Parts: sequence; structure tokens; C-alpha cells
Amino acid sequence: MPNILVLGATGYIGSALSQSLLRSGNHLVYGHARTPEKAKALQRNEITPILAPSLTSPSLISAIATHRIDIVVDVAGADKETFDLLNLVKKVGAERLENAQREGVLVPKLGFIYCSGTWVHGSSHLSVNDLMPVGTASAPLPPAELVAWRTGLEKEVLNARDMLDVAIVRPALVYGRSSAIWTSLFSPLLQAARGQGEGNSASSAAVKIQVDDDSRPGLVHVDDVASGFHCAIDKLSMIAGTGVYPVFDLQTSQEDMRGILRAAARELGWKGGVELVGAGEDLFARAMCTTGNCSSGRAKIILGWTPRREGFVQGMGVFVRAWESARG
Repeated sequence: MPNILVLGATGYIGSALSQSLLRSGNHLVYGHARTPEKAKALQRNEITPILAPSLTSPSLISAIATHRIDIVVDVAGADKETFDLLNLVKKVGAERLENAQREGVLVPKLGFIYCSGTWVHGSSHLSVNDLMPVGTASAPLPPAELVAWRTGLEKEVLNARDMLDVAIVRPALVYGRSSAIWTSLFSPLLQAARGQGEGNSASSAAVKIQVDDDSRPGLVHVDDVASGFHCAIDKLSMIAGTGVYPVFDLQTSQEDMRGILRAAARELGWKGGVELVGAGEDLFARAMCTTGNCSSGRAKIILGWTPRREGFVQGMGVFVRAWESARG
């Protein structure tokens, strides 16, 4: 039974992944917790907590050796902290190999799986795939500015293959469950809907949303993201050292942002118009408007990924209710 350490186990993707691993019965799941309260939350869900104030805390790094962690999965969504984390994990992996060589035994490499995202491909109405370079002069397009730093981290992860078994998994824009990333787009619609019928003179005006009119984001449900990472965990040792390029895009649909917001407005009860005013200079808004036309064929063929939840607009009623409930 492999020992898996999930960094970001209390988060959006991390929670879904941890539960997927536990339901399989094939893994012992550890989770990083920054506070005692989060550690207790992990314990309630049968995840063994490792309490540490940061991803680079000595207590967290030493726990990788103490608990004989087989694979570290980073879905924490950190930025520069992850660069330092990777260097520390590489040291643990190198020490594990050095100790094995000294003792004359064969051991598997420590595994490391990093959660990037399809935004590193940039915004394109043309098809892209996970074999294409990103963040280089030969890349078809520049990455979304908000996540441009990830291309350098991806390079560092791939360059660590002499000490670690690695993989990079890139989800498209995620939806489902709490859908927290959609709050900046859904909240104005909810507020407008609540203001209707309360003497609000602006209640009949169109709600202005900061997105580009021609945006067609690539999408994937959080459950399918979890199953994609689960597949990568199970197949990591099989693809390591085989020459397989260990980068996998996860996308199940591409939908029109205008259609998404109109469906959300309808389900939230907003009867007025919706005006898309452009992302402007806001880096997060511009990233949300990234048009993604990715292929997940390699994830399906090599990892055996079988997504189950396809279609954001189609199930919008359920999704906005879940989002609204998560907001309290």
C-alpha cells in the first residue's frame, strides 16, 4: 500500500484527491496541515496529518523520510514556495538513492507530481496539446501572465528526473463543488438577483462582468481532476524511465463564457441582462478568460484517465447551488 503525501490536502483539489485515494483502498494518505484545526479536519476524514507551518518546514520535509512517503503530490497552489520545496524534495530523493546504493539494494525513486494548469499554453482558438513546449521561444503562445512563473517550475520538475520519478498534471479551468475560482464572476449575478424587487432602481440594468466576450475556456470538473491525479499516482512508477513525456493536460469540454454566465444568471434568478465588459488589466480576470482548446488524449491513453463529469452549462443548476451553499 503506497504512502502518498498530499500537499494542499485541505484545499479544493486536494480534498477531492485525498478522498479518491482513500475510497480506492489502495493507498495510505498523508496530508499537510498548516494549523491544528486543519490537522483535525484531516483526521476526521481518515487522512494522517503532518502539521507544519509551511511547505518548506523542516518538520514536513523530515516527515517524508520518517513516514517512508512514496509519492509527494503538490496541489497546494503555491508559487515561489514550491521552487524551494522541490529542491528540498530532491535532496530527500537523492539521499534515499545514495543510502540504497551504499547498502547494495534497489529501491524505487521518490515520486513527485506537480499540479500546474492548462493556462501555461496561453489563450488559443487553435488546438494545443501537452507535448508542445510552454514558456520558451518555440512555444506557440505565451502563457497567461498570472501563471507565467509555472513554466519555469515545470522545467525544474522535469529536470529532477535523475533523482525523482516525476509527472506534471495540468487541469483546465476547474468547476464543481465549491467552485471558489468562479466567485468573482458569479457573485455580481447573485447580488443583482437578491436586489430585484427591493426597490433597487438599478435592478433592471445589465450586470457587468469583467470577462472577454469571445472567451471559450477549457473546463474540467473537480472530481475528474482528482481522478486524473489518482491515475498519475497509480501509473507513475510504470511510466518513469520509459521515455514517456510525463506531462498530461486534463480537459473535458470547451464552453463559451457568455453561455456559462447566462446559464449561471438564470439559475441564480437574475432576470436582467449580462454585459461582458472585458478583462482589462486584472491578471486574474485575464487568466479566467484564457481560451483553452487542449487535448487530453494522452492522459486517457497513457494514464487510463476516464472522466465522468462533462458539461458545465448542462448541469449549471446543481453547480451554482453548490457554489452558493459554499459561500454561506
